[in-house]
Amino acid sequence: MTYEMVMELLATLGDDVTYYTLDGDVHVTVEDFAGFDEDWCEVDGDYDEEAVDEVYDALTASALEVDGDFYRYFTFDGFTVVWGYASMDI
Repeated sequence: MTYEMVMELLATLGDDVTYYTLDGDVHVTVEDFAGFDEDWCEVDGDYDEEAVDEVYDALTASALEVDGDFYRYFTFDGFTVVWGYASMDI
């Protein structure tokens, strides 16, 4: 999968993910966290889990290497996709 193909795939997820590039690598955050309620309990974000899972699976199937336990690192020819969730940054 090329860089352009990855970017097109991520674009299909709309607001369910945010992403940016840094030194040619793509950093993706799935927006699964919506904030806190009045009791300071975490509120899950509403996102299309099926669509996000499909993109994740496509990256897994196409990557030259997949690594990481917390954040996932998908290595492609010339770049890496770093995949995480907003709830991981709380």
